[in-house]
Amino acid sequence: MYVIGLDIGTSGVKSTVFDGKANVLGHAYREYDLICPGDGMFELDPRVLIEKAYEVLAESARVCEKKEIRAICVTSFGESFVCFDESDQILGKTMIYMDHRGTKEAEEFKTLFTEREIFCKTGDYVDPMFAVYKLRWLNKNRPEMMARVKRISFITDFVTYMLGADHICDYSLASRSGMFDFRQKEWWKPAVEFAGIDPSILPRPAPGGSVVGTLNRRAAEKLGMPGDVKLILGGHDQILAAVGSGAREEGDIANGMGTVDCLTAVMKDGSMDMDKMLRYKFPVVPYFGENQYATYAFNMSGGCTVKWFRDTLSKDIAGFPDAYGLLNEEAPAGPTGLIVLPYLAGSGTPYSDARTPAAIAGMRLNTSRGALFRSFMEGETYEMKLNIDCLEDIGISLKRIITVGGGSKSPLWMQIRADIFEQEVCLPENSEAGTLASAILCYNQIGLYDSIVQAQEDLIRYKAAFRPQQENVSAYRSNYVKYKRLYEAIKEIYKS
Repeated sequence: MYVIGLDIGTSGVKSTVFDGKANVLGHAYREYDLICPGDGMFELDPRVLIEKAYEVLAESARVCEKKEIRAICVTSFGESFVCFDESDQILGKTMIYMDHRGTKEAEEFKTLFTEREIFCKTGDYVDPMFAVYKLRWLNKNRPEMMARVKRISFITDFVTYMLGADHICDYSLASRSGMFDFRQKEWWKPAVEFAGIDPSILPRPAPGGSVVGTLNRRAAEKLGMPGDVKLILGGHDQILAAVGSGAREEGDIANGMGTVDCLTAVMKDGSMDMDKMLRYKFPVVPYFGENQYATYAFNMSGGCTVKWFRDTLSKDIAGFPDAYGLLNEEAPAGPTGLIVLPYLAGSGTPYSDARTPAAIAGMRLNTSRGALFRSFMEGETYEMKLNIDCLEDIGISLKRIITVGGGSKSPLWMQIRADIFEQEVCLPENSEAGTLASAILCYNQIGLYDSIVQAQEDLIRYKAAFRPQQENVSAYRSNYVKYKRLYEAIKEIYKS
């Protein structure tokens, strides 16, 4: 018996095959190109996405007896959508979250409702990244195309639909549209009307982990799989990363250290302070479990800051497979006196500041590359510490931090996080938490486990726990104060 996790990302798609005990048997990955047709425009071709999805599904499944595959669970990035005509032909490209189209439309919506009214309904602050504003932009600027639209899908349900599923999306991706009532679990009529679309063309919302169909004949033949393979909605990749890290109770925080550095915090309905959450731009997203929700605290620059350092300031070793390990060896053993504001791709929560640039303070002639590299990891960690402080301010009682993703593979960075967070940081045995979560949802639906929590308890193990080193904590406390002051100073310099 086998199950497959399919993860659609903004730069590529990966497929992972698991046996019945969550052992990885096969893996495949394909990249695709970001399309930039103009200033502030960022798109993906959904036709390429689905073709690459077919390729990785077929390649990863070569290691197993295909007739024994029971389910495929699909996860994806959020905020984006695909338009179909009445013949199910794809119309146009997919604008991703970085695309600036919809900026004026977002301001327009605030003339109809206050930002608090919008936030309390949708759980989304007003920002052009969300689908509602891009749909209104399309109605204004691409009316001929929009007149032909008969179906809209978000990325996960776009893939499941193409594979044979019904037109159904999960709550977590619906909530990243700016049009979804996160408490009532239904489309919010005023937002849908503002987008300029008929609600009948939107997918039916359903809980994440739902079975939404089986492989259609075309997909089964193309993949060489049986037609009774179940198709399961995973949902937003950040939610799945939290599930696969073991987060299940209020106060559990999953730290996904990828291109975007994201803290996904689990919370209950009654503990949400909506005014403070709006102030910090913390969204509300339905989570697995009754009356459970999650919020995202993130920095857009995240892991791309250390990648930039490797590729720009360490060109002599950038091509080495162990480049980051070599840089870790160059780094000093203790805290640096350098303060790095890591906004190479702009900030995220709580400031949502796209104007203030990255900055480095404290360099001297004797500053080494190793010290500078460590300071980049420290700066990114100060930024996430700022977000943890804000999460605690909205009422989340932090229980544990679980790190997953590429950045979590660095023991040095994990220790820096424990020291600056002044919290124990746990590291799961499986750092690819999102794909493990896909397997968990499959197991739950084919009857191997009675619940997601039961599967988490049985399958997720932790291989390390990094605890604060007291000799470093006081230095980091002092530097953290400087970090916050540096932000205010750089913001003031670049405010105009």
